[in-house]
Amino acid sequence: MTKKHTWFLLVLFFVVSAVVSCTNHDNTVKLTIIHINDIHGRTKAEPFISYMAQQLRMTGENVLVLDAGDRLHGQIAANLSQGESMVTVMNAVGYDAMTVGNHDFNYGVDQLLELSKMMNFPLLAANVRDSNGELLFRQYAVFRFDGITAGVFGIATPETLTKSDPRITSSLIIDDSAQTAALMVQLLQAEGCDIIIALVHLGDDSASAYEHTSGALAGIPGIDVIIDEHSHTLLENGRIAENTLTAQTGSNGEHIGVVEITYSSRSVSKAARTITVMNNENESNLVPDDTIVKIISQEQESIEPFTSVIIGHTPYVLNGERSAVRMRDTNLANVITDSMRFATGADIAFLTGGNIRSSIPAGDITIGHVLTVLPFSNLLVTVALSGADLLEVFEHGVSLYPEQTGQHIQVSGVSVVFNPNAEPMNRVTTVTMTDGSVLDTAKTYIAATIEFIAAGGDGYSMLDSAHLVYYGADAEAFAAYLAANPAVNAEAENRVRAAN
Repeated sequence: MTKKHTWFLLVLFFVVSAVVSCTNHDNTVKLTIIHINDIHGRTKAEPFISYMAQQLRMTGENVLVLDAGDRLHGQIAANLSQGESMVTVMNAVGYDAMTVGNHDFNYGVDQLLELSKMMNFPLLAANVRDSNGELLFRQYAVFRFDGITAGVFGIATPETLTKSDPRITSSLIIDDSAQTAALMVQLLQAEGCDIIIALVHLGDDSASAYEHTSGALAGIPGIDVIIDEHSHTLLENGRIAENTLTAQTGSNGEHIGVVEITYSSRSVSKAARTITVMNNENESNLVPDDTIVKIISQEQESIEPFTSVIIGHTPYVLNGERSAVRMRDTNLANVITDSMRFATGADIAFLTGGNIRSSIPAGDITIGHVLTVLPFSNLLVTVALSGADLLEVFEHGVSLYPEQTGQHIQVSGVSVVFNPNAEPMNRVTTVTMTDGSVLDTAKTYIAATIEFIAAGGDGYSMLDSAHLVYYGADAEAFAAYLAANPAVNAEAENRVRAAN
């Protein structure tokens, strides 16, 4: 064979190889997203998330571990450390990104920024600015794997301004969710991202304005997956709309979400599923990461001497379940509002269902139970209100019924009857004081509530927070009342009742 023939064969070989390479460029690449949302300071899912991610990575899988917010506040260990214990666990698990939930602001903006500096991963929120218009957090992050590039951007709910303490969030500017998301798609496409993931704290609550929900993002071209939260919705197999997959895992660490994306140059397919963490016997078939179990156990052991102190006893379950306190009164809600009136000497007391975060089981009641039920460290306040002002408060409190909403009102010292079929803000038909008298719209009453509501939280903007009298913390008053009044009722008393 001549040298000329040899060069010809070599050139032919490389040309054929190039053609084959181009032909096979459509090989598929897989990306697995492990995600969770709305755990509110709980850690029971973390050992399992860590183990799942480790096993996938050991086999060479492309993996992202994501949290959609409302993580840093809510349980005792998290609250006592102002969120630091949660960051410690997340760093150990190996999270890749988190977006900002409304309750992640509960320790204040400055503390959240400090926590973000402790994170070994980005805290994302493309639409949150300070009063000067400067972005407070990173807008997006890009993850480059072998054969695929994924972009993740964060969006915070505009409801942060009313569903977190207005004294904290009043300095924030939160841009339009959909407009910001469309801009993020452009930026991530310019970064060469093959897959674009919206990590959002928006939810799909029907009581929220549509433009504040994740549904408003599903139609934006370029978004492949929305990892959602805020409404505590469990989407067991996700939801496809406008070729966008939305996934959400409920709340409180009850489920872990898994999204599997299969990518080629010609198509993107995605599927979602959820994994139950604990069965009805509080047992799990999942394998935990023992390192994470140890970290969590050490945190719990450090606070146990404080949280195990017994301050009362109940022969009945005190119902603080989300589905109950956000649309009707319960025996627990009644005891809490009674404690507010007891601590302040007010004529009436009112609280919103969204501020009650857990039930108390039958048996001894501990400090731990109290701080789990009322985790927000709210101060009690009293305010002088006319009967007409109170009527507006009650109207707002039942305006979204029968939706399960955080603003649904719980009361003491008064009973409220309303017509659920009437127009919102014109539903209350009867308001009766405990002594049997009817609410006098011209009379002034002393009302007890929490500072969060008095500052306009949960939409109670009609309250005049300029004339407040301050008392101790709501949890402190609740604990003292339980110690002084051991008798509790098995059932609710229909203090706020829809007319038949």
